[in-house]
Amino acid sequence: MLIAVICIYMGVWGCAYCAAQAEGGVRFAAMYAVAVLVLPALFGVAFWLIYQRVDAEGAGNLTRLVILIGAGLGLVFYPLIYLRTRRDV
Repeated sequence: MLIAVICIYMGVWGCAYCAAQAEGGVRFAAMYAVAVLVLPALFGVAFWLIYQRVDAEGAGNLTRLVILIGAGLGLVFYPLIYLRTRRDV
C-alpha cells in the first residue's frame, strides 16, 4: 500500500513538473485531471491485482482506500508542487 501511494505521489510530482514547464492554463488543468483522477486509479488497479492474491475479500476495500488517499494527495500537493516548480523556472 505504501509503495502504491509513493508511486502516486511521484506521478503527481511528474505531472506538476510537466505542467510547470509549459505555458498556459490548459496544460495545468489537463495534468491536474491526470494527477487527481487517472494516476490514483491506475496505481490502485495495479495494487488490487497484486493484493487480491493475498486477501481476496479485503482487497477491494483497501484498494478504495489507496485510490482515495492518492486522489487526496493529488488534490492537495499538485498545486503546491506546480507553484514551487513554476517559481524556479
